[in-house]
Amino acid sequence: MILPNQNIGGQKQSEFELISRLAELCDDLNNSGTDSILTGIGDDASVVSTTAGEILLTTDAMVDGVHFRSNDKRWQDVGWKCAVSNLSDIAAMGGIPDHALVTLGVPVAVAADSYEELYVGMNHAFDKFGGKIVGGDVVSSPVMFINLALTGHPSAGPNGKPSWMTRDAANMGDLVCVTGPLGGSSGGLETLLSKKDNQGKEILINRHFHPTPRIKLGQKLIQLGVKCGMDISDGLVDDLKKLARSSGTSILIDMPAIPVESELLPIFGTESIEHALNGGEDYELLFTAPSVIVKDIQLKIPSEISVIGRVVADNIQDGKVTVHDANGYEYEPQRKGWDHLNG
Repeated sequence: MILPNQNIGGQKQSEFELISRLAELCDDLNNSGTDSILTGIGDDASVVSTTAGEILLTTDAMVDGVHFRSNDKRWQDVGWKCAVSNLSDIAAMGGIPDHALVTLGVPVAVAADSYEELYVGMNHAFDKFGGKIVGGDVVSSPVMFINLALTGHPSAGPNGKPSWMTRDAANMGDLVCVTGPLGGSSGGLETLLSKKDNQGKEILINRHFHPTPRIKLGQKLIQLGVKCGMDISDGLVDDLKKLARSSGTSILIDMPAIPVESELLPIFGTESIEHALNGGEDYELLFTAPSVIVKDIQLKIPSEISVIGRVVADNIQDGKVTVHDANGYEYEPQRKGWDHLNG
């Protein structure tokens, strides 16, 4: 996944900095009639209030040469992954997926049956996890892209009322948890690009092309009282930094507690932890909750939750994430998470 560095307004910016600037602009322009915006820019999905109830809104794009390679002709895989990246945003809010709109950027050279396969992949994902494609648009483009917008609705919290997870709800003393093994997608991409004949590589490659959005598990977390969460799309540590920044907290992570995808170990050995720390595109859920709630979750869904750290301070401007190794020393990950503006 390579995207050239971009300069916005003559100054190089990170993805988060650009999003922050655009969010401020939207806040300035929409300073009236905002009662309908329940959760705005900065979470995995927005939540808006309508006369029909609360609606979740999310969108994600995939571009040839950045998120996939058209020369590979894995169109069903591309379609699946495009749907899953949006479904995972709904899962991160603990929501239920509903309806999707798809916009296709169509270059001259791509055959029509490629798009049919693309839709087969998207429809397979929606059939399995919920949601339906109900429309969209087709435009001419010098490069192929797929943009998918998905709506959903909240599930009910412990009090029976609609509820959702946000990134700004972490509190000091909360435990930090993830919902499954990490690093498989990143390891799959690396083994695919290396073209080495490693035993077990097909499992990792499948993790990369066919991730699973944690729709049902996100809903269970809502039902059990979790209020703070997001999905892991850009890498564990980088996504933790987003959560810590939104909540104004300091988070301490115990590296040996991080669940590493088992298929990584025979191929990458001690480097496996780097894939787990910041590989990206695992689409597992990352959440924080008080210990009493986490204990309840562990009793009801014990095999799917790993406690990897805790929130150690609040009122921390810009947030902070620290990783400690097995000896209690601070560890700086060598692999960096994915930034859409800087790669």
